[in-house]
Amino acid sequence: MKYENLDQMILNRLGSEPKPFCDIFTGDVLKECEELSIHKYEGFRVLDRRLQALRKKGLIVNISSSKGWVKL
Repeated sequence: MKYENLDQMILNRLGSEPKPFCDIFTGDVLKECEELSIHKYEGFRVLDRRLQALRKKGLIVNISSSKGWVKL
C-alpha cells in the first residue's frame, strides 16, 4: 500500500497523551508527506488525510482540536 510507511510513522509518534498536528508534522513524517504530496509544500494535506483514514479505521482518535491525537 502506498501509505503503509507513513501510517506506521504516524502511529509511532502517537501514544496515550494527546499530540497536536504540528508535533506530528515534523521530521520523517514531514519528509514522507512532502514526497507523497502532488503539489509542492502541501504535505500537510497528506497528513490530514492519513489521520482521518486512521481515525476511520479505529486506530486513533482526536481528543479536541486544541489537544490533539491519541492512539487507541
